[in-house]
Amino acid sequence: MMIRGRNSALAVAILAIAIGAPSAARAVTSAPQVRHLVYSFTWGTTNDTEMHTSGMEETGNVNGMKGGTSASGMVSSTGGASDHGTIAIDVVRQQADKGVVLSVSETAVNRRSAAAATCVVYGDLTVVCDPNKKINEEELALLRMLGSDFIDPNDLDAQRHWQRRQNDATSDFTIAGNANGIMTISETRQEKQTGARPLTSDVTGTIVYDFNRTVPTSIHEYTEMRSEQGEQYQTIKTETALELVSDTSQTSH
Repeated sequence: MMIRGRNSALAVAILAIAIGAPSAARAVTSAPQVRHLVYSFTWGTTNDTEMHTSGMEETGNVNGMKGGTSASGMVSSTGGASDHGTIAIDVVRQQADKGVVLSVSETAVNRRSAAAATCVVYGDLTVVCDPNKKINEEELALLRMLGSDFIDPNDLDAQRHWQRRQNDATSDFTIAGNANGIMTISETRQEKQTGARPLTSDVTGTIVYDFNRTVPTSIHEYTEMRSEQGEQYQTIKTETALELVSDTSQTSH
């Protein structure tokens, strides 16, 4: 299950749905749809891997990627993938704790299509989804910003900046411009994990957010994730862009 720093009755309800509790499932799925959002997306990633070979000659790796040996005894390989399509959001309802219950699905040109999944999202970037369903990272990039209090004026400092902390991740947002509620927001996020496979992830992004409708109209994020395991070092770079295509409601949900 994808849970970001919050335990709530809704998280329990989602779990009940996932494991097949009939009454809980009916309680969510029978609620009237109040809003339908469609976003277009493009997604692309590159994967660069280096492995120390102690000076031994190597012509490839176990994944079949082509590589070569340098004088330092390092083998490098590179791979990549890309896709584009649409992400559909059906907003079901908002709970008393301000969690927004919704359904998300993805239709992609290549391999990233994902069937509808029930999720609950909060303004503090918490996302709770059915653990039995596939949720792609471009879907998560959007879901994180669909909480009803994603921008809480009470949290802004004098520089129109606010911060969210979740487990190993820290996210910073700054409103760079505001034209009648259409806000341009800069984003940075860093996540660090220690242990057997240390990992560092850095995100920079730009968000255009419609405060009156409480949804982002565009998201552009660039992520660089670096990890190491033994003598292997990996860098994954990902770029995600989302644009609002349609919205059945012109009021906040």
